[in-house]
Amino acid sequence: MEHRKIKRNRLQCKLCGDIIESKYTHDYVMCSCKKCAIDGGKEYVRFSAPKPDDVIFLTEYEDNKD
Repeated sequence: MEHRKIKRNRLQCKLCGDIIESKYTHDYVMCSCKKCAIDGGKEYVRFSAPKPDDVIFLTEYEDNKD
């Protein structure tokens, strides 16, 4: 299994429109309506939302080009 290196760990809440970003490990960030959150910084991607369709994933990954 290939491990993709995370460049930016962000999402947009469709319920309030906020774009939130987790910048470091265990950096749990919630949007202003408190319905969606993101966690993990550059180590992992974890999110919470009422439904997966309530968010737009904006996480960016580094290219694995040598």
